[in-house]
Amino acid sequence: MAALRVAVCEDQEEERERLLAMLAACSVENVPTAFASGEELLAEYRPDQFDLLLMDIYMGDMTGIETVERVRQMGESVPVAFLTTSADYTWESRRLSALMYLEKPVKWERLEETLKLARMKLDNRPTLVVYQGGEVENLPLEDILFLEQQGRQVCIVTRNSGTTTVYGKLSDLLPQLEGAPFFQTHKSYCVHLAQVVKVDEALRCFVMAGGKNVPIRRLLMGKAKRAWVDFLFAQTRGER
Repeated sequence: MAALRVAVCEDQEEERERLLAMLAACSVENVPTAFASGEELLAEYRPDQFDLLLMDIYMGDMTGIETVERVRQMGESVPVAFLTTSADYTWESRRLSALMYLEKPVKWERLEETLKLARMKLDNRPTLVVYQGGEVENLPLEDILFLEQQGRQVCIVTRNSGTTTVYGKLSDLLPQLEGAPFFQTHKSYCVHLAQVVKVDEALRCFVMAGGKNVPIRRLLMGKAKRAWVDFLFAQTRGER
């Protein structure tokens, strides 16, 4: 089992070193990377780089809330634990689907609990099971941008690994996506709503994270827009 990849974003050096020392003492194996500001983290951030963000809320010019908002705009659903001395941002942390809300000074027991939850979330994340070259492959749903039927193959476009191509029909894979925020825009396309950046009505398409466009059938435009807006509202309420 790979170690948990943890980003520690804290602008106070003493507190940052204290968190790193506590992480080293946790029973959940982890590999921490420290950042002194939100700007520093975003400058180096890449999709699927971390399994947990420990994010101080009150930092310099860019707050932890603003930093996580930028991360979420990349289509990233990485678990976040906010660190703060105040409860003023409780609603904001919920809106951004925070895993935990840790008051400073952070207690070792609470940090240990946070790592265990992040580990559980990583180990139990839903996947799409496909067969490629006679081998079973599990593709995390959160990494999928969209699926496209091309002839007798289905191309599964992901954020990090490019495209996985399997023989078969899109309709055969759709049952595995039930209950997850996916929407079939066309008989040949199904998109992950969490990876949608905007709706382009002129081009009749969803613009996905990374810039790719997925066409929307004319008759489904209204339904597609409502599905995306409903997803965004559910996310805001902390239901996604």
